[in-house]
Amino acid sequence: MATRTHGLAPRGTHSSTRRSSSRTVAPGPVASKGAAPARAKSRATKRTGERAQRELQRSPVGPRQRTRPSLPSRASKRSQQRSRRNVRAPKPDLRAAERGVGRPQRRLRLALAAIALILCGIIARVGYLQTKEADSLRSAGADQWTRSYSLPAQRGTMFDRHGNELAMSVPAASISINPKLIVDGAVVINDLDNLLQLSDEKRADLLDEIARKERGFVYVARQIDANIGQFIRDLGHAGVNVDDESRREMPGGDTGRSVLGRTNIDGEGIAGLEKQYEDVLTGTSGSMTREVDPRQRTIAGSESITQAPVDGDDLVLTLDRSIQFSTEQVLLAQLERIGAKGGTVIALDTPTGEVLGMASVRRDDDTGGYAVTNGNFAAVDAYEPGSVAKVITVAGALDAGAVTPDTTFTVPWRKQYADDLLKDSHEHPDLDLTVSDILTESSNIGTIMVQQALGRFEHHKYMTDFGLGERTALDFPGESDGILKEPDELWGSERVTVSYGQGVSSTSLQLAAAVNVIANDGIYVAPKLVRAVVGPDGAQTSAPDAPSRRVVSEQAASQTAAMMQRVVCEGTAKRAQVDNLPIAGKTGTAFKAAPNGTYYNEQGQRIYYASFVGFFPADDPQVTVLVSVDEPPAGTNNRFGGTAAAPVFAALAPTLIHELGIQPAPGSTGCQE
Repeated sequence: MATRTHGLAPRGTHSSTRRSSSRTVAPGPVASKGAAPARAKSRATKRTGERAQRELQRSPVGPRQRTRPSLPSRASKRSQQRSRRNVRAPKPDLRAAERGVGRPQRRLRLALAAIALILCGIIARVGYLQTKEADSLRSAGADQWTRSYSLPAQRGTMFDRHGNELAMSVPAASISINPKLIVDGAVVINDLDNLLQLSDEKRADLLDEIARKERGFVYVARQIDANIGQFIRDLGHAGVNVDDESRREMPGGDTGRSVLGRTNIDGEGIAGLEKQYEDVLTGTSGSMTREVDPRQRTIAGSESITQAPVDGDDLVLTLDRSIQFSTEQVLLAQLERIGAKGGTVIALDTPTGEVLGMASVRRDDDTGGYAVTNGNFAAVDAYEPGSVAKVITVAGALDAGAVTPDTTFTVPWRKQYADDLLKDSHEHPDLDLTVSDILTESSNIGTIMVQQALGRFEHHKYMTDFGLGERTALDFPGESDGILKEPDELWGSERVTVSYGQGVSSTSLQLAAAVNVIANDGIYVAPKLVRAVVGPDGAQTSAPDAPSRRVVSEQAASQTAAMMQRVVCEGTAKRAQVDNLPIAGKTGTAFKAAPNGTYYNEQGQRIYYASFVGFFPADDPQVTVLVSVDEPPAGTNNRFGGTAAAPVFAALAPTLIHELGIQPAPGSTGCQE
């Protein structure tokens, strides 16, 4: 065994030796110089890893000398082998053990817990989406491949009193395009043009829309024939839409157009009864869904009605289609014959006030032709009634007891009232005329005398009771109130001219209802146009009776009717006579106010408004008719009520007699003695 060297190295040698390589060999005998490193290595074998090796390298090896490495002996080799067998792994960090990180079971549990939490979160989210968010998600998904469409409800039909259709809706279709989905615009528009006969301008507009692709919806045509719409649908062009709709039609052509009114392109009432009863005629729309493919084409068999539409109610009107047609045709013929601007005719059922016919005709200023109008001028236009208003003055005076039919007045042909010299229609000497004579001869001055006997305030009360100055209960869209000033608002001669219908205005509807008081034994009954409403289930609800009130006594009405019968047989209304049928009536020839504020046109001619009102049979009235002619030609004999309007009444009477089944009283001869 080698001996250990105890010599001290010079200053600084120890640290240098520490840094020197283990291969440094000190001088001297080999055995003594290699024993110290061997013992140091033996002790170092009890340590492990790199720490043991570093300790071995730092061991002193004697004085700092340049030596050769010694070869390991057999004993050192055996010692090194024993040291390797005694090497053990370092103990694990106690802090890591305390946390359990290094334990596989703990890590597995943590991983499983994390996975379980994630799964629970996913399940909770799925549950939330399937419950509270289910509807919105289903809707969002359905929007991608389904389309919803409105199913328009069928608009109610309007029937006449006998169940004949006057206005009804028929199936139609609307065509539209989505320019963004159309690939070959020229082909699509060419196909549509072949079927719809598009104008050149329309074609150009559609092609421009397809080229720009800015809008997603453009109408091509509305309310086309339903069969053509189905043919276009069968073509299957992407971006071409065909939607069902309805079109309003009148089976009788223009018959009743003035009263029925019309609808717009969307089927909404904009005039007449269509507008007045919009809420009744319009039903409740339904809805339908259908599936589409990626090219927006409908998948056959995918249609599903989600809500069925509810059709609108039907209206049963008081009009008689045959009477309405005859009323319009007779008026058209008379206006064409005399060349008037226009006219109206109203036929009322005397006891009930039901309107049997109401026509309005106008001349087209551009073409000169005459046609039934869309507007109901019989209810909308107000005019001075003229001498027809004398019936109200006389009936009121008789009812009040101010006069009797035989009360006599000395009547000049003209007389000064305030600042105006008022005249009769023709010059005559002073005449002693009874009240009956005054009405028969239609004397203006005589009528003023009757009004003065009654009193102008009382006269105004009767005018109001007869229905002038306010709208009728019919409440037709656009109906005029007319003009009836309060007595204190009248000045000068206007205070007396109202007695013969000047300085007051009324609609034809108001005037017909007013004179119907005389035919109906002194009872005013408001005009009526609707008899019943029929629901979608067929249940019929009758309309209430028209409001009524007594205006004059039955005796006063009977006396006035007898005077009016004389007017037809002896006076100004001889052209209203009907063979073997007693007629009572009154003519009226009024001046019409011009836009310039006078009664003269730009040529300096008077502007007239001629009318005739009558009822029959005179001894048992069933029907009351008013004929009004707007602007009959001035300077001709056709400008008067007896020549312009009375012939229309006579021409219409046979139709009324036939349709209403009117039978004259036994022995009645009309105006024949």
